[in-house]
Amino acid sequence: MLNTMNAVSYSSPITVDEKNKRLIVDGYPQGTKPTLFGRHLIYLALKKKLEKIWLWALPADVPDFLRCGFRTEGTLFQNNYEEFAVSLAYYVRGGRGHSHKLQSENEIIHSVRTEPIHQTRSLPHGIELKLLNESFAQQISQLLTKVFTSYPSPVGDPQYIRSLMQQGNIFAGAFSQEKLISVAAAYPNQSLKRCEMTDCATIEEYRGHSLSERLLWMLEHEVQKKGSFNVYTLARAQSYGMNRVFHKLGYRYQGRLINNCHIAGSYEDMNLWVR
Repeated sequence: MLNTMNAVSYSSPITVDEKNKRLIVDGYPQGTKPTLFGRHLIYLALKKKLEKIWLWALPADVPDFLRCGFRTEGTLFQNNYEEFAVSLAYYVRGGRGHSHKLQSENEIIHSVRTEPIHQTRSLPHGIELKLLNESFAQQISQLLTKVFTSYPSPVGDPQYIRSLMQQGNIFAGAFSQEKLISVAAAYPNQSLKRCEMTDCATIEEYRGHSLSERLLWMLEHEVQKKGSFNVYTLARAQSYGMNRVFHKLGYRYQGRLINNCHIAGSYEDMNLWVR
């Protein structure tokens, strides 16, 4: 369950993510005192019996947050200071902050960056790409729950998918004989000027046709119509395919969030890629 609350003292959007046992803080007003705010977040996480705090911080505030026990896991930046944010983490439960997969994940990043990039082949006959409206919510829900044994958000509920669309998030899908076989989404945030590319999934028998790559390209063009955004994604660090897709699309690897969410059956590290 994702519950969004406003901390009375700080007027900052704080999400209590019980499903993933974490506290998500997308930002805070300028002038906030990092030391006091950091202590407040730690107190709240302990009170809610959560394991991790995930905080997007201003660069100038990072040293103070580090002194509170936070650590840097990634950076989100484009061309100027106003669009610069740092992804920090505080681990209430120490074990949550340790990953035994770092070596293999680093090897994946190395392979992704060094192997030759080949030109995308033509779309196979009979496959159609299009933007999706609320009438496809049931199919999107079914596809995501078929591909992933667990997921960070309640995508198994079609009404949740509809609510995402109603909030301005954009979905695109690939079809074969009117059957949804691949999906991807863009979550533009107007207030923060960020857009997360997410919810990428393709049915196993249709993989290998660059469907996620094509859908993400389509979504980026739709996002551009809404304004200028800092576009990023969190890709499963153990997934060679998805990390390869974002590298091929011109995203830059800018960090790794340890045991960030529960997906595909366990907590997984997520690589931060920024366009």
